[in-house]
Amino acid sequence: MTQSHYRSSASQHPKTRLSLRHRLRPLALGVGLLAGSLPALAAPDTDTLQADIDRAMAAFNVPGMTVAVVHQGKTWFAGGKGPLETGSKEVVDADTLFQIASITKAFTAAGLALLVDAGKVAWDAPVIDYLPDFRMNDPWVTREFTVRDLLTHRSGLPLGAGDLLLVPETNTTRDEVVRAMRHLKPSSSFRSEFAYDNLLYIVAGEVIAAVSGQSYEDFIEQELLAPLGMEDCVVGLTRIPAGATRATPHLLVEDEWQVTSSLANELMAPTGGVNCSANGMAQWMQFLLGEGKTADGTQLISSEQMAELFKPVTLTQSREYVIENAGSFISAYALGWNASTFYGQPIYSHGGGLWGMTSYIALLPEQELGVFVSNNLMSGAPLAVVYDTVDQFLADSSDSGKDWVAIVEAAHSKRTSDAETAVAEAQAERDSDSAPRLALAEYAGTYRDAWYGDITITLNAQGQLWFDSQRSATLNGPLEHFQHDTFIARWQDRGLNADAYVSFELGPEGGVEGIRMKAVSPATDFSFDFHDLDLRKVAKVEK
Repeated sequence: MTQSHYRSSASQHPKTRLSLRHRLRPLALGVGLLAGSLPALAAPDTDTLQADIDRAMAAFNVPGMTVAVVHQGKTWFAGGKGPLETGSKEVVDADTLFQIASITKAFTAAGLALLVDAGKVAWDAPVIDYLPDFRMNDPWVTREFTVRDLLTHRSGLPLGAGDLLLVPETNTTRDEVVRAMRHLKPSSSFRSEFAYDNLLYIVAGEVIAAVSGQSYEDFIEQELLAPLGMEDCVVGLTRIPAGATRATPHLLVEDEWQVTSSLANELMAPTGGVNCSANGMAQWMQFLLGEGKTADGTQLISSEQMAELFKPVTLTQSREYVIENAGSFISAYALGWNASTFYGQPIYSHGGGLWGMTSYIALLPEQELGVFVSNNLMSGAPLAVVYDTVDQFLADSSDSGKDWVAIVEAAHSKRTSDAETAVAEAQAERDSDSAPRLALAEYAGTYRDAWYGDITITLNAQGQLWFDSQRSATLNGPLEHFQHDTFIARWQDRGLNADAYVSFELGPEGGVEGIRMKAVSPATDFSFDFHDLDLRKVAKVEK
């Protein structure tokens, strides 16, 4: 594609008054995030940005990409490139809707900030004050668990705990998510360490609904997006207007683009359901960098609560390649934002990924700079373009000028290569001469997990064991013997890339008592948290 496929706006603006950076300075100093002086900012030209986009799209084999850059209170660039869908003549532009996935979390936090300003919610009030049925595994944790805890990934639960309630394409309700929390077992002490969580943002969405008297979707669209002039952005796929231009998610299968479902559903709206365009995200970033004021100067969220949104809470670990190449010496999670440094400057960022689509956003308040990128493929291209763009704006900073497309591509390639090696080693080390200890029919039955529900194992007419989830119709497929009493579930939807070990546990009397599961590949998306399941065989009911 040529550069003519971009619809962009570029302009030079005089220095406007400093906004969010002054309000974040004390917070940043509190965790050592501020270098002390601003680098001279010389904005790159848009030809340089477009060349970086072309390079990233080629490196990651991306179909379509959208980009928004705001600088000093204005949209410096908003555009798109590539097809909406493989084989289509329609191309991505600044109005194309993309699923921004977990970047939605910042919208959920901002929605709660509106309610805090209204005196209807307090950040450090117990969740049970608003949702009386909310329970965690430990009664003390339940009593102490606050609204702030819902947003900061310090619950004590393991990474992605319970995400199988969300993916792929499940029949779970939000009420069931709230009730499931009590059955999820912690892996660390409450508030002791960071472990990314999606379910608790759904609970946060239920807090918004309970307090506001509106659905989460209505509240975010009417009370947050509409005042910002983001009417084209919606919460949930079913709310996208019929005439809207929407990017289609893709997978890369043997170097060929393959259209796929995003696996998104209405359940996950508070944790990953916003759909937005480059133009819409430009308005969002201007609002965030402008002290919570709308385009007409209305103070939508108070400066006090805007500061709360970006206040670091839970210490995290930066990516190794960012530490090495940009000196990211400390990182933390705030309310829907990662807080860290980039060449010594404070940076607030977040990524988002759904099946077939990834996005990334970064704000540098000291530079009044915001960058958002999304693409309709599962790739690292958005992260690479964001970092490359920020690097261009910080061109006069010491140690800048890195090739972030190459850096991110190398990191992703290593992760893929390491995962392939681990799978190959496990295959080579298996006991290929072993056989199941029981007749295959003995493994059949219904198995139940307290938070997930039921799965069934059947023996079909071809003499093959078959896995079916009652929670998600997509999780079904044959069981292929691996070794001893362990099989591999080969899901019929091969696009999931989430095959899993299914290990049957035998009791002292020789019968099957339960199942433990684990993803075959270390590269499997963490939301396929098979390892958190404790499936117990359900006794047959005598008729």
